[in-house]
Amino acid sequence: MSNDFIFSWAENAEGRMVHVDSVPRGLRCGCTCPNCHEPLLARHGEKNEHGFAHHSDTRGANLNICYMVILYKLAEQIIQTKKRIHVPSYYGIFPEKDIDFVDIKVDSCYERDDKQPDVIATTADGTQYLIEFTFDYKVQHKQAIDYKNLNCLEINLSKQSLETVEKFLLESNADRKWLNNQSYFEGIVPRYQKANRVIEVKDEEFCASCELKDSCSGVKPKGSYAPLVIENSGRKYRICKPEHYKADLEAYHKWLKEEEKRKKREEEFRRKEAERQRQREAEWERERLIREQEREQERLRQEQEAAEKLEERRKLIAAQQEARRQAELNAPPLDPSERTCFMCESNLSWMNRPGDRYAHCGCYSSMRVSKNTPPESAQTCRGFKRKF
Repeated sequence: MSNDFIFSWAENAEGRMVHVDSVPRGLRCGCTCPNCHEPLLARHGEKNEHGFAHHSDTRGANLNICYMVILYKLAEQIIQTKKRIHVPSYYGIFPEKDIDFVDIKVDSCYERDDKQPDVIATTADGTQYLIEFTFDYKVQHKQAIDYKNLNCLEINLSKQSLETVEKFLLESNADRKWLNNQSYFEGIVPRYQKANRVIEVKDEEFCASCELKDSCSGVKPKGSYAPLVIENSGRKYRICKPEHYKADLEAYHKWLKEEEKRKKREEEFRRKEAERQRQREAEWERERLIREQEREQERLRQEQEAAEKLEERRKLIAAQQEARRQAELNAPPLDPSERTCFMCESNLSWMNRPGDRYAHCGCYSSMRVSKNTPPESAQTCRGFKRKF
């Protein structure tokens, strides 16, 4: 922000906020900046915008902070002068409205360490309202204020200017909220009674032990399924509708009984189904055992057949060997000159063709004879084995 930054309001010698058009030109205006306390010049130029400007070119004040302090003090003065303010709705139960005051005390201290509010305003019936001004990035009090059992309204001035703040405070419901409103809180039940509606304000600790829990019978904001939650004096409350609660509780108990019956039916069904499953598994196990026994019996039968065939073959071979031995014993001696390959067991008789004069020996390679073996080779063959 440049040194030529101009404010339309400033603080005069009596501590009042005054508009630049209501004071003499230049330093004769007698105004200062409420933040840095530097003398201000009142400019009433015909071409340039009217406004206050800091007199020194070497000051160290932050003009943004100066502007916020001026806006803050002007807001206090507006409420003090007009003796009213526009307040927002209280949870949709009490509508937004103007509140008029008969007595207003302002603090006029932008930064402070204690816990006093910026404005204490009192209505004709003696009800006090505490008003706190804030900015998005700066809160005036360094310590939290305890607003239990009090009425306190917080107003955010961040979006306002010196030219818009009066209309904003007196006519708008934007950028403000109830930090606490004991008067409204105590008036909830009477207001519903006036509309012939019976309600009870319940602490959420009570609601935590309620049987209905999430199926709350409390008042719900329009368009919402969640119950209305009111914050007051550091605690949270719901607005319960006793008649609805009683009906909902009876319906809930009925549902619980039906649910218990349903669960019993499901449990009985699961028990029977589990029993049927056990029976099926037992039957499957019996069938498996039978199949295993059948497979084992078949294996034993095949092993028995194989053993019998092996025994028969062994006996046959033994009988053939015995017959050969007897034939060899009873056969007359054979002179080597009489031997031919056609008498040898190694002759491949199945290869002999009509007119073929060769003995086809199956061992010609190992005996080093030609494949087309002359029959007389048997006379000198070492592998000759007489065939009977």
